[in-house]
Parts: sequence; structure tokens; C-alpha cells
Amino acid sequence: MSNRTWRIVPTSRVMSVLYLLIGVALAVNAAHRLEDDVTVLPLLSGLAAVALVAVAAAGLVRPGSRVRTR
Repeated sequence: MSNRTWRIVPTSRVMSVLYLLIGVALAVNAAHRLEDDVTVLPLLSGLAAVALVAVAAAGLVRPGSRVRTR
């Protein structure tokens, strides 16, 4: 059985940028939907988008946190 751990921080700079773009798009969509009415799903989507942006920023700022693959 292999010992695999979950890695939250993206493994490459390209993936970090992709996470960042997706997170920003989700945040903008959630903010736009919250203007119409306050419901639970856009609020949860906005919180998930903020978390995704934070993970992407950690991957871009701290390159030592990314795993080096050969």
C-alpha cells in the first residue's frame, strides 16, 4: 500500500495560476448572484472561491511548499 498524502497547494506555478483564475471567476460569479438575492449556495460558492484563491496564492508565494517532481 502506498503512503500518499493529500497536497492542497498546487504542484506547479501553472496550476497555481489556473487555481487563481478559477477562484477569481467563481468569486465574481458568487458576488453577482448575491446582488440579486441572498441564498446559501452563492454564499458557499463565494467562500469556496476565497479559499481557492488563498491556496493559489500560497502556491505562488511559497515555491518551497510545492512538491518537486521529476
